[in-house]
Amino acid sequence: MSVLSTALYTVSTEEEAERFVAMAAPMSAAYAEQPGFEKLVVARDVVNPLMIVTMSWWESQEAADAWTKSQGYREAKNESGGQGLKAKMEFGRWVPA
Repeated sequence: MSVLSTALYTVSTEEEAERFVAMAAPMSAAYAEQPGFEKLVVARDVVNPLMIVTMSWWESQEAADAWTKSQGYREAKNESGGQGLKAKMEFGRWVPA
């Protein structure tokens, strides 16, 4: 059964929001190298552009957990422009997809 990870983040400025969303393409490439990865979507809220939602689909909870706990995950975030980015996670949840 697939698993969907959803998370809602807030940032303080338009520049941070743009940096966060710009990370999507390089992060997708890094995710694609991970066993069990299916898809990543990153989008800004149309009402409040300082809010960003991420959704990632995985083959299993174990595959998702392995990725988020890996050194590769941290390196991919930094290499994609996330180093120093101050995004606050407001909500995060895993659900069967």
